[in-house]
Amino acid sequence: MSPRLAAAALPLPPPTAAAAARGVAVPRPRTVLPWASVAFSSPSSCRGALACLVRLRCSCHSAAAGAAVEEARRGRKQLGMTPPLYDYLLSNVREHPVLRELREETAAMRGSQMQVSPAQAQLLAMLVQIQGAQRCIEVGVFTGYSSLAVALALPESGRLVACERDERCLEVAKKYYQRAGVAHKIDVKHALAADSLRSLLNCGEASR
Repeated sequence: MSPRLAAAALPLPPPTAAAAARGVAVPRPRTVLPWASVAFSSPSSCRGALACLVRLRCSCHSAAAGAAVEEARRGRKQLGMTPPLYDYLLSNVREHPVLRELREETAAMRGSQMQVSPAQAQLLAMLVQIQGAQRCIEVGVFTGYSSLAVALALPESGRLVACERDERCLEVAKKYYQRAGVAHKIDVKHALAADSLRSLLNCGEASR
């Protein structure tokens, strides 16, 4: 016997003014995806349908995850931008040439979705300049895009403590620190951030 479609769920109606006036609790409107009640002729056919459903859900989640990674890679995920708007931002943002080179290299690396967008980096740099910051700290450097943006905004006497435990990422970051001419402003801590922060506290850095 072939599966028989029995019913489909419908969206709930919106609450009415009359119901609200009477103090009656009415569920909020929500979208319900169409579903079906299906009868199967045998347990094996049911198992087959469940297997198809699982594969469908997995493929949907995989596609969504892949799209999310690609969005984050270009910086749109963090800002919720459409592709044309993001391209417009990139064409107008004041991104240092070395930052652009670093962003493009990082885009091809595993975990590139962790990199901040150019707009976010520019916001960090602006905050450093507005506050006249002299000392900054970053926990989690990755390949150094945000720390490089901060270091570029710091004055010559400024100092940035950059904490990162991944040596591979640090090598990329240090290469671009040198290329941008700000390596002298950055104190790289290759260790667990908790250990680095504890060491700074023990040295009296918190009171400076």
